[in-house]
Amino acid sequence: MNKNRSSLIIMRDTVHALMMREIKTRFGANRLGYFWALMEPIATVAVLGLIFTLVGRHSLANIPVAVFLFVALLPFKLFTNLLNHLSSAVEANKALMAYRQVSAIDPIVTRVIIELSIYLIVYCIIFSFLAWLGFDVVPDDFLKVLAASALLALMAIGFGLMLCSAMSYWGDAKKMVGIITRPLLFISGIMYSATMIPTTYWYLFDWNPIFHVMELSRDAYFSTYVTPVGSWLYLGICALVSFSLGLTTFYVNRLRFITT
Repeated sequence: MNKNRSSLIIMRDTVHALMMREIKTRFGANRLGYFWALMEPIATVAVLGLIFTLVGRHSLANIPVAVFLFVALLPFKLFTNLLNHLSSAVEANKALMAYRQVSAIDPIVTRVIIELSIYLIVYCIIFSFLAWLGFDVVPDDFLKVLAASALLALMAIGFGLMLCSAMSYWGDAKKMVGIITRPLLFISGIMYSATMIPTTYWYLFDWNPIFHVMELSRDAYFSTYVTPVGSWLYLGICALVSFSLGLTTFYVNRLRFITT
């Protein structure tokens, strides 16, 4: 055993071990468990697409319904998954904190890597399937689409870290995830865009940074769509503030995670 390993190598090995444990725990031995990450967004879009079809809508904002929904739903699922899994990351691995190699940040890093990997894999599979069906899925500005998702992930990590810290004081803090995410599903522009809302009501939505993510993602993805409200500055500020507050609260409570 090499006793001269650096802290980064120790962290790498610890994260790898936690990742194997996390994947086995979450998906189980049955390989069908892996497909749930893929089937959940597909099932959601299928139901929503059927509803729009039944009311005679085959496109939204001049964009095919399926593509319109997936471009927004997948980032939203990334946000909710990060928020849900990061909030309980330390609590779920508290028994492992007895080992000195395991620090409080290790399960956080592990779950961030897993969620981002799942997001990228599911995104590629779904849009490859849509391309096979004949949809135009090549984004107009790939870097902006990536930037919007990155800022969303940064914001979700910040909120997740704050909830993780809150759980060390109040075990039921995780219930806040459901309270936060359920309303967001309807006010974040997943099933509609800003151009479908009367301008007098924009103020009811543009305070929500996730709504800006959806608008900016569609603006970057489709050359035919120009967002009237999406702001990179506002989204960037929200992401940086959230991430900074999350890191600060996590750092302040780093010893509490181990001792309580």
